[in-house]
This record gives sequence, C-alpha cells and structure tokens, in this order.
Amino acid sequence: AKLKDAQLKVVVDCAGGVAAMVLPTLLSRIGVEVLVVNGRLNDHHPTETRASRRTGLRKLGALVGSSGADFGVRYDPIGERIRLVDETGAAFGDQRALLVYLDLIAAEVADARVALPVTTTRVAEQVCRFHGASVTWVATTPDDLVRAIAAEAHAFGGDGRGGFVVPEAGPAIDGNAAFLRLLGLVARTRLTLSQIDARIPVAHVVRREVDTPWAAKGQVMRTVLEAAAGRRVDTTDGIRIVEDDERWVLVLPDPAEAVTRVWAEGGTEAEADELLDEWSAVLQQAGR
Repeated sequence: AKLKDAQLKVVVDCAGGVAAMVLPTLLSRIGVEVLVVNGRLNDHHPTETRASRRTGLRKLGALVGSSGADFGVRYDPIGERIRLVDETGAAFGDQRALLVYLDLIAAEVADARVALPVTTTRVAEQVCRFHGASVTWVATTPDDLVRAIAAEAHAFGGDGRGGFVVPEAGPAIDGNAAFLRLLGLVARTRLTLSQIDARIPVAHVVRREVDTPWAAKGQVMRTVLEAAAGRRVDTTDGIRIVEDDERWVLVLPDPAEAVTRVWAEGGTEAEADELLDEWSAVLQQAGR
C-alpha cells in the first residue's frame, strides 16, 4: 500500500534485453506509474557497448526530465545490472549509484551490514557510519560478493558495476530485485535521488593498468609487499596499502591478462593521481 500511496513515476529502459520479458508482469502488480522504453527483445543487439550504454542513459535522462519522473533505470541486455538516472535527468556513474543505493539501505535498515568489493571508495564507510551500518569488504569477483552474502546475514551487496544483491530475493546479482527494492526505498524516503547524492561526499578513486609479463607477476607482488613495509596492509584481494592519512592504493594482478590493475583513492583527484603514479612506478620497476 505504501508504494501506491507514494505515487511514484519511473522511466525504465529495458535496452531491448531480457528484462522486457519479465518486467510487464512485475509492474502490473505494484501500482507504480512506469513508462517502459525499448521493451521488445532485440535479437540484433544482444550485447551493449560503452557507447550504446552512454547514448541510452542520455536518452533516458531526457525522458525522465521531460516526463517529471522520480527517477530512471536502465537495464543491461541480460537483466542483471541496472544504471540509475536521478529526477533531474542526470545519470549516476556506477560507483555513485552504489553510494546512493547504499545510503537508502543504511538509512532504512537498522544496524545494516553490507558487502562491497575492496575496490569501492571508502566514502561507502562514511555513508554507513553516518547511519550506524557496517561494511564487509570482499574480493572483487561477483562470486565472492554472492558467497559473502550467502554465508552471513547482510542487508545488501553491490559490485560497483551496476550489480546489486538483494538478499530477500536470493543471493545473486539480480536487476529486477534491485529495481523493486529501490522502488520501495524511494517511496519511503522524503528525499529525491539528487538530494541524497548531494549529501554524500565526493569520491576520488582513479585506476590504471600496468603491463606486467606473466613471468614477473610473482616478483612484482613481492616487491609491492616489501615497498609497503611499515604501512597498514590488507590482503582481502591483491594488496591494499593504507597510508597514515587514509589514502589507499590497491594492487591486483589480473588472472587472465598480462597486466596488473591499480586503484588509488585520495582526498582530492590530485592526491589519488599522485599515489597511483607512485605505485605504478614501483610495479614498472619490478616488472623489468
């Protein structure tokens, strides 16, 4: 009843994918005004590119803005991941969408525990602390996120790439469950998505790939551990080094390619870039 009372209006882009097959049945039961676009299965484009996703989000944003909708959602072609657009028509980046969703969950669920990959901005911890929630940090593969949620009670999980786990619906990344849970959260909050976004600190996370020959990967990680001596080190996945001022860098060898991925977060973009440069140089030196 609360969902109907909120009189939400939402625009949903099925992107011509499998969500188009399931969504009409779901929507008929929940009493929300939904404008569905690209709601027919498109066999010609079973996958999406970054460019097509960007174009789709831009069109979705324009529709949300012109129709006066509360927010917009765009599914990926297989219906697993969703992207969000706020009521002004502005699209959230994946990490920002995760923080907004996280804020809604943590505000509603008392003492919530949420599972997030170690590559997520530590602004997520600030959001959780503000609401009395806590974070379980997990390794970066979707399986690790799902396993963590299946093993212990968590209110929510997100992979930072548009994938959300809603435990009540099952321990899997599920676009429909994420959308329906979001509808309920937005119906019950008195804030718009842009207002929630505005109260969350800006995150400065940068990433890079450093070419690393297969034969050198072990040596590179040993060198990183040696260079990290005296600092806080977390080995949940790869090696995460935390500086005294809470800046951090994560060094993670890619299992399938001859590269090492590096993430860094700082209080400003410049601080994050500086840290990224510093540790990329360590990797390049070790890989020679």
